[in-house]
Amino acid sequence: MSGGLASRRSLVLGTAGLAVLVGVGASKLAGTVVRRGMPIERLMPGRPVSESVTLSLSGPEGAHSSLVSRRGAPFLLHVWATWCPPCRHELPALVGFMRAWGTDCPVVPVAVSSGSPDDVRAFLGRNGIADLPAWTVDGTALKDWYRAAALAIPVTFLIDDAGRIRATAAGPLDWGASDAVGVLHQVLAATTA
Repeated sequence: MSGGLASRRSLVLGTAGLAVLVGVGASKLAGTVVRRGMPIERLMPGRPVSESVTLSLSGPEGAHSSLVSRRGAPFLLHVWATWCPPCRHELPALVGFMRAWGTDCPVVPVAVSSGSPDDVRAFLGRNGIADLPAWTVDGTALKDWYRAAALAIPVTFLIDDAGRIRATAAGPLDWGASDAVGVLHQVLAATTA
């Protein structure tokens, strides 16, 4: 009788242990797939594929900015949304990237179809994401500028010093890669070459 009880206990403990291992393995696999974005090298510039960017952005407390004002130096326009799970997941790494870059970071993050800039700022605050500008753009204006009926997000555009799209990366980027800042320096240098 004690042998039967011991074998049942071993079976239960073995099954539970296997379930835990499978769960841990699956969560690590899922985390790897979701957390790792595309390398920033995907933004190496090609020939210009658009006219100059003329989007207007809205910011908190009634602030406005036009991407025309960024002409003269290449930059990244990173489009995300509060309702987009991959976007929300990459935001902490983007903030870390922007901090690592320092002042004059060439990344302009903008939330699309996510409410007002104050709504976006409240969303960022609720999610513990500090130091990310709460710029917004209207979804229709973005689609009209990009001349597309639909636009997958997150999406990052490499804009050259004349305001033209030179590369596009649809999907999350690996902002947290150890060489991300150096790689973006190379991408920007290739844009002006």
